[in-house]
Amino acid sequence: DGLEETIQANASVAYVSQLRPFSPDESQRLKIKASLESTKANSNKDQSDLYYIDSVLVTTCWNNNDDVFDKNQVWSARKTPEDKPFNLEHDEHDILGHITGNWVIDDSGNILDDSEENLPDTYHIVTSSVMYKHWTDPELIVRTYKLIESIEAGEKFVSMECLFNDFDYAIKAEDGAMHTLARTAESAFLTKHLRAYGGTGVYQGYKIGRLLKNIAFCGHGLVAKPANPSSIIFDKFKPFIAPTEGSLQMFDNIPSAVAKDSSEE
Repeated sequence: DGLEETIQANASVAYVSQLRPFSPDESQRLKIKASLESTKANSNKDQSDLYYIDSVLVTTCWNNNDDVFDKNQVWSARKTPEDKPFNLEHDEHDILGHITGNWVIDDSGNILDDSEENLPDTYHIVTSSVMYKHWTDPELIVRTYKLIESIEAGEKFVSMECLFNDFDYAIKAEDGAMHTLARTAESAFLTKHLRAYGGTGVYQGYKIGRLLKNIAFCGHGLVAKPANPSSIIFDKFKPFIAPTEGSLQMFDNIPSAVAKDSSEE
């Protein structure tokens, strides 16, 4: 269908989480504090030259860009965000800091153990990140504190970045029933109907999404405009409660496929 250059040139997708202030009650504070302190992701805290952010990097869902994050694919990539860059507006020349750790939680904020058995349909990868506060350039110092003010005012968002080298098709019927279709020579004509490659996201009455495979999370950006309201960013004591709409419930046993291109998102 002449889409090879378009697929390879489509190099970014935003998965956005809003930063929101939160005042937890004591039971929530104790529960989440105990959970977070049990992880290594929050080590090396309380340094005066760093600003700390905890955020939801990704949720297993069908997002507003019609990209689908399957629970098994995301699980395989759950440890890849650590040590990746934190930038401004997805500009790799404008690094603000880096991701220091990551862990997986369910909708109630409970940390999942390191086992793929009995995964919930919907769960979230949470990352801890640092933004650098110490600069010798006065302009960078002023900008950093303005960004921090914007974050604490709830005016900034965090947008995920990931790599992948293959995808299948997620199919949703009008009644909401969902299933997957492997991308093969016979089914590849559906690619031109995906929104990521200029299509409408619909084929013969079925909604079509791009189910990403072989994912590696490669960073996130601080951005001004939200792209996906189903994910939020929170302070370290806030349990994450996700909406049920859009969660994956029928995306098990994804068929494997040989990658034919190397796309970056």
